[in-house]
Amino acid sequence: MNAVSIYRRQVLLVEPHTLFRRTLASIARQLCDIDVHETSSHEVGRVILETQRIHCLMLNLGEDLAGMAVLQALRAGQTVNPRELPTALLAETVRPDVVERLKALRPQRLMLMPFKVRTAFEVTRGLVAQADSPTQYLGAI
Repeated sequence: MNAVSIYRRQVLLVEPHTLFRRTLASIARQLCDIDVHETSSHEVGRVILETQRIHCLMLNLGEDLAGMAVLQALRAGQTVNPRELPTALLAETVRPDVVERLKALRPQRLMLMPFKVRTAFEVTRGLVAQADSPTQYLGAI
């Protein structure tokens, strides 16, 4: 990490859709002066959480709910990041039984696709702003 990036907010974006991931990362870097660590793999995302400090997490749940395991590890304190790290979840669909399990993991946002890149960018900006302030959790989805 260079001296400049020490003072920039670190965002982890775990998203399998390349075009969306690259677009959101590029906009965030240019407009918000944010360092975005991006990966398409939940396994790599978990390794990043275990080894690098970040300020917020944008996490795709995945069809197999692999993202839920990543969030569970974070909330269980199995990473170098705070358990209450500001987190937004991205998903195409979510079954009612999964919604109840997600509430227990306290994400700040659940974003159901399709949504605009602008919406995801605004959520990212909001999570970064929350990084140093009291966290508000998703009460009702």
